[in-house]
Amino acid sequence: MKFLQKRRQKAEICASMLIQDSLDLTPLQKAKKIILFLTPGNIKINGGVMSIFSLCSASRNVMDDFFCCLSTFPKGPTYVINDKFYNNEKIFRFSQIINNAKSVQEMILHIPEYYADDFYADLTKKDIKFLKSIPHLQINILNQNIELMPEPEKIQDLYKLTNNVTQTMAHDRYATQEICNHWNIPTHLFSTHLDFSKYKSINFEKKENIIVLSPDDEEHKSQITELIKQNFPNWEIITVQNMTFNQYMDLITRAYFVITFGEGFDGYFNNPVCVDSIGIAVYNDNFFPDKTWKKLENVYSSYDEMMTNICDDLKRFRSNKKLYYGIIQEQSKKLNLIYSEKKYLSNIKRFYNKEYDFLPKTNMCKKGDFL
Repeated sequence: MKFLQKRRQKAEICASMLIQDSLDLTPLQKAKKIILFLTPGNIKINGGVMSIFSLCSASRNVMDDFFCCLSTFPKGPTYVINDKFYNNEKIFRFSQIINNAKSVQEMILHIPEYYADDFYADLTKKDIKFLKSIPHLQINILNQNIELMPEPEKIQDLYKLTNNVTQTMAHDRYATQEICNHWNIPTHLFSTHLDFSKYKSINFEKKENIIVLSPDDEEHKSQITELIKQNFPNWEIITVQNMTFNQYMDLITRAYFVITFGEGFDGYFNNPVCVDSIGIAVYNDNFFPDKTWKKLENVYSSYDEMMTNICDDLKRFRSNKKLYYGIIQEQSKKLNLIYSEKKYLSNIKRFYNKEYDFLPKTNMCKKGDFL
């Protein structure tokens, strides 16, 4: 079975490479300025990947004198189209960038945070020579999850390619001077933005008795899930897995509740309000913008509190339409203060104009000062 699976994966990669080779590479070959986003080589659907695609599209909108594109990592698998969610991107192999971007004078290379400490080691001598030959090379680390960001000493190899290293943040919570000082590199808030206008909500009465769970493996998850099953025997309890984003959005639109066991302030918590459903989370100080979010009725201060109250709360929310929509409206108001397409595009434009939110002042912070 494993042999057949590997054989199938190899065939899919070969097919993708043939399609990549048929793409029009003329814009890449002629480009003097390139903005390149690296994305993992397996077709994935998660907030991080969707954010990278969104950032690439938004960069293209605000920086029309640059050729903006995506490529998979230097090593590993590749693919050409991510059909798990709405996007119009074609993905290159990293080697195609190296072999064709012969006119480039300026490149801004965006690397996901969890890959920043492995990137240099994955480069060939040819890759390194090419990148070092670019007159103006900037490497930006997409710090989308502070818990995955390598410590400063683990990203020193990036300086072998350029001294121009920056980081951008997905969350307000850790877009701070302290974080900037700790990594000792310019730091800027990109934030996030996804277009939910294509997804329509349905009336409270037409929703189905469904509770959706995030796929995260959290130690309290099994016990809380069992409590919910006991208290809601006639409800469907569905864990998100093996779904496209459209399928996921259809599911949470029909569901009354979505419970996240991940970061807390994530898509499983925030996406549901876009289709008039309730997301439920445990407060996480690393990701929620501030402690005022603890006051929301759909946010618990701990998993112990969730375990004690969630079943009664779900019944209470489900039985009171006014309360149900009131919870959604309160969360939506707070989200609207943070996220907007105008603000998102402005943040991106300021980054490319080198108007960074924070510049290093000291490197005296110790690990844990900001977590």
